[in-house]
Amino acid sequence: MKARRRRIRHEDSLLSHVSPRWLLHVAAVFVFGFTFLGSNAVFSPKAQSNMGAADFSEFTGAEFSDGLSLVDEEAPPDEGLHYLVYKVLKGDTVSQIAEIYGVTVDSIVTFNRITNTRALSIGKYLKIPSMNGILYDVKATDSVESIAQAYKISGERILEVNELSGDALTAGRSLFLPDARLSSLTLREINGDLFRWPLRGWITSWYGWRNDPFTGSRSFHTGLDIGAAHGQTVVAAMEGVVSAVGYSTVAGNYIMLSHHSGYSTMYAHLSSTLVKTGQRVNQSAPIGRVGNTGYSTGPHLHFTVNKHGRTINPMTVLN
Repeated sequence: MKARRRRIRHEDSLLSHVSPRWLLHVAAVFVFGFTFLGSNAVFSPKAQSNMGAADFSEFTGAEFSDGLSLVDEEAPPDEGLHYLVYKVLKGDTVSQIAEIYGVTVDSIVTFNRITNTRALSIGKYLKIPSMNGILYDVKATDSVESIAQAYKISGERILEVNELSGDALTAGRSLFLPDARLSSLTLREINGDLFRWPLRGWITSWYGWRNDPFTGSRSFHTGLDIGAAHGQTVVAAMEGVVSAVGYSTVAGNYIMLSHHSGYSTMYAHLSSTLVKTGQRVNQSAPIGRVGNTGYSTGPHLHFTVNKHGRTINPMTVLN
């Protein structure tokens, strides 16, 4: 009896310190918590882990308080891979066209076999694919699995989009690789962003046939001659490795750089060189200085670009 009295007396003492307003707040919190948690418990991690795929399907149309839903109720129809046709207008660029249609530049470039986006001609008809991806030519050693791994995409998606039933592929066939992207270097090359000018100056002789400045006879000029002040800094047109530094009676002091994708460059008639063979250089890194050495009529840089051992017109790749 004494113990019971002490317990009742203790409870009375606690209640005596609590105001009616405080009790009202506590009751409101319990009511809110029960209502809120009860209506949203299905989205808790614990509840989700106990739900099967069939159980969860009934909530796919649910909307959250911020207006987001679990699915897009106005999703476009699944029409597979198809393309629209666009006629190039004056002032158009591939990047602008890609933005209008909501696809990547890679998609338009590969779907239309574009190797130089700067050469986009007015009136040309372009195929615009209905989804992002790239067109890929199958090699003899390729399989769906190896292609999927190389481009980090889904093999099942490759099969679905190209309507293939198995992994066997025919060499030379063109496949559309959904969600695949070109490498940054390949895209730079196609966009003409691979090279930078090796120095600021003026063109004194272009790539191609010309009259030799010494003999007057016709000869093929393998690069660009860029006039500049004696001693002006020459920079690497693209990142690469110094493959040679030397001197010849024709080129004078010269530097050769090896680059990726089969490219190499030469910088000739230099007054001095600033790099060594085997050195790795970044794009726009100083490598030498303008001079008048070798077969030269005045201070200038002879700049040559090679692709797989053959010279190309530097103007097609310089940016």
